[in-house]
Amino acid sequence: MDFALEELSQAQEAEIKTHLAKCQECSREFKKLEALLECTGRIRELSADAQTCESAKQAVLETVQSKETKQPAPGPNIGLEHIRSTIMNIRKMKLAAAAVIAAAFLGGVTFWRVGNPENGKWWLGPPAAWGQEIVAELARIEAMVYRDQAVFVGRYGSTHVSGTWSRNYEAKDRSRKDTCYEPTDEDTFGDSSQASVLQHVTWKVPDGQDLIQYDVSFEFQCYTIERIEGGAYERNPVEKLQSDVSFLDNADRILDMQVFDGRECVGFEIDTSKYGNNPEGRVDRIWFDVQTKLPVRIERHGRPVTNRPGQTFTFIQDQFEYYAQIPVELFEPGIPGDFINATTHEVRAAREKEQKGEMIFADVPPALKGEIAAALNAVETAVYRERFGFVRGGNWVFTDGERIYLSRHDWRKDSYSGEQVQQTQWFVTDKADWGETSLDFNDRNFRLIQTIVNFADRSYRVVTHGSQSHPDNPMDHIIFLAGWIDRADRFFAEEQIEGINCFGFELSAKKYGTNPDTSKHRLWFDAETMLPVKVESEWVQGDGPRKTVSDQFQWNVELPPEKFIPDIPQDFKLSEPDEM
Repeated sequence: MDFALEELSQAQEAEIKTHLAKCQECSREFKKLEALLECTGRIRELSADAQTCESAKQAVLETVQSKETKQPAPGPNIGLEHIRSTIMNIRKMKLAAAAVIAAAFLGGVTFWRVGNPENGKWWLGPPAAWGQEIVAELARIEAMVYRDQAVFVGRYGSTHVSGTWSRNYEAKDRSRKDTCYEPTDEDTFGDSSQASVLQHVTWKVPDGQDLIQYDVSFEFQCYTIERIEGGAYERNPVEKLQSDVSFLDNADRILDMQVFDGRECVGFEIDTSKYGNNPEGRVDRIWFDVQTKLPVRIERHGRPVTNRPGQTFTFIQDQFEYYAQIPVELFEPGIPGDFINATTHEVRAAREKEQKGEMIFADVPPALKGEIAAALNAVETAVYRERFGFVRGGNWVFTDGERIYLSRHDWRKDSYSGEQVQQTQWFVTDKADWGETSLDFNDRNFRLIQTIVNFADRSYRVVTHGSQSHPDNPMDHIIFLAGWIDRADRFFAEEQIEGINCFGFELSAKKYGTNPDTSKHRLWFDAETMLPVKVESEWVQGDGPRKTVSDQFQWNVELPPEKFIPDIPQDFKLSEPDEM
């Protein structure tokens, strides 16, 4: 509560931020407190004489005591003495604020304020009122157009906007989806620009009670036609928006005002575990135009990526356009005459076989992937060595390498020459919001501050990376490689690495992306802890083979906070600053 009221020291705030980032239960409780503070915002500055305050305090405590005897309180068991000390000691929360907190601990309280229609802030009123207005407005819509795109989110904070995006045209009984590709940086969403290439079009049109789906791939020059029996009764897309609106009375918080597509918007955030059978860890955000009250942007956070442990999707729908109707020509399938009747999977597999040759797959115990994912998911800190190698005179020669220190949000690299540190780099995350959905593409104030200290020339420089592009936490790369164990070329059931009983695998990098078959990865894991012991990546460069080796891993070690605080000697000179 002191943290929510900004009454802690910087060190205490940092400690709580670190805890909130990894503890879902406390994060949810903090969101409730934020909502309550928002609810009582207009009351906090009120003043009253001592007698009035004492009277209000006693009334609250009597009410609390009465409720405690009548019904059990859900959630943490908060006693009267705690409530009494809360009311007495927090300077900003008097009278009604204390009553709100007491009521919240004893059975929950909605954060919706009673809105004043005259000030235009309809979203501050009860959602039962304005929610019905939005549902009614949506009911008048016959068709809509919107953009759809995904963001890949790593376990340790890296985010990458997918280059694949789609423009969706949806009517009540038919739809069309144009899928395009456009190279993106970390903050650029695809659009209908010259760089965008149309890859695929899917039409869904009714035929009696059935739905006919036409898939046409311009990337692979093929098509398929499928009849979906009874599919003509697929859910109306407008009904999905209406359903989203209906859940908003359970929203966790009102988000700060933002401008999307030139429209001033208000947003709401809700934990999806509050409805349906959705698991915890998934959060939805929905933004409305404050003028029209229609949805402008929808974000669905925390959706798992198939076969990628530790990585999730955030799906974003935006650029909404609402119509009474869309030209019928948009829903008329068109198949080029020279396209073959085949699935994209079949054509892609044939192309990859021609370009990359046969793929080899080892027999890997199926349970290992999940066990490794669980072990890596529990990692909070790590320390390891990474060296670069090349071939000279027929033998591998390695650099003295780097010592890398990792935490959830920050990391550090010490580069060595012999026993001497030549350079240290700190990567420190600075975010305005540390909540579950405060990803860098959402947080306009996101920064990753890279501080580089060169001991050889006694200089330093600072690089500020914004939300558009920034280095990834090295731990995300380790998790990515480990997730390919079920696609391994070779499996090593039992080996001794650094005196530890291990299993491992070898993976050809051609199995993902456009990598040639000369690039390989080898990973070994402690058979007891399921955590990496050694990671090798090998490739061929112009003048010969190259290799990186990561080893000497220490997992979940205690790293003091100062390990990630840049330490610049006073007599070092500042190189020209750089911003990215």
